[in-house]
Amino acid sequence: MRLLAGLTAAALSGLAAAASQQTADVYILSANQQSSKETPSIPKEVARHILLQRASRQPYGSDLRDIPSSIDTETAVSHIARFGTGPEPLFTQSDNTNVPQLVVVLEGVTSQQSHELEDALAQSGHRAAFRVSDAPSAAANKNLMTLFQQLGAASSQPCDLAHAINPVNDECWTGVSSVVNYDLQKSSSTYPALLASLSQINKLVAGSDLELTLLVLPESTRSSKVNSWSSLAGSPANNRRRDFGERVITDSTIVRPAPSTPTRSANIQIQKKAIPACFLSLDACKEATNDCSGHGTCVNKFGTGNATASDARACFTCKCMATVVRRGDEPGTSGKKTVHWGGNMCQKKDVSVPFWLITGFTITIVGAVTFAIGLLFSVGQEQLPGVIGAGVSRGASK
Repeated sequence: MRLLAGLTAAALSGLAAAASQQTADVYILSANQQSSKETPSIPKEVARHILLQRASRQPYGSDLRDIPSSIDTETAVSHIARFGTGPEPLFTQSDNTNVPQLVVVLEGVTSQQSHELEDALAQSGHRAAFRVSDAPSAAANKNLMTLFQQLGAASSQPCDLAHAINPVNDECWTGVSSVVNYDLQKSSSTYPALLASLSQINKLVAGSDLELTLLVLPESTRSSKVNSWSSLAGSPANNRRRDFGERVITDSTIVRPAPSTPTRSANIQIQKKAIPACFLSLDACKEATNDCSGHGTCVNKFGTGNATASDARACFTCKCMATVVRRGDEPGTSGKKTVHWGGNMCQKKDVSVPFWLITGFTITIVGAVTFAIGLLFSVGQEQLPGVIGAGVSRGASK
């Protein structure tokens, strides 16, 4: 009797543990995505890094300190490299790196809706890229969306699905990435709209005009006992790097140089939000970047300089300019120095030109000296002509 009771308790605890760890499918619709027969099961921490990497508007980096012990770091990095966006080329500009990234988080998906969506995507050649092995609760999803809002990839206002799949719509897009969240139990019209929009989404994906990452969270995960996507990264004590005091995912502070002044207190540390890749208006660009730190000007990247926020392709960003420092203030002195600037706010000095000048000059001097020494050795080893040699021998005999 005791043995039966023990087996029953063990079975019930196993069922409870299995019920507390629900899986969620993730679909990645991309023109360059390679299909695989196997769907790997990935921990939620690694899946979180993949979602952040695809939605990030700046080069994404993390020390991966929140990777669980159930997976080794090398395997986690391979999953992020496989399912994340490709790395940017070092010396060439690739169009694939500028494809708009859309991340759609679907909550409250029933079992029937999940199977219907799987069949509809399979007809267009898209299978689940990977599966989140331990999908967290609705509270964790809310915190994840808050993080996306802090990164500037998600809007605090609700966004209709028809507008979300249009990368030039300024209601849902403020840059090259956007993250939207829908609860199918609260918005019953979203699921039919998604099925009806699959043909349009496939055309955009085939033309490299959009890449869609679809996170399908079953209704059973709403009450999951897992309350965070990453408990370690979510802890304030662990959000800073060990040596440099830098946050793992986002920075709450940044050193922004003030406009050029003759004083030594030109650099001040101020609180700021993440700088988006594009601004919808000229005034917003000037205000957020402090007028490009006084080292440049805000221009429309994709249109004319007179574009406004009402234009669909308005994208204002900083265009850095060189500044000239003159040295003719003192008597008997003259000359000037040109300083080049870079960065998304023109806050960094560009030292590439002096570096290449010094490097090129050093290589030229070393090459010239090497050539001269080699030439002297080659001349000194040559034998004298026969006529000169005969004259020298005859004089010696006398």
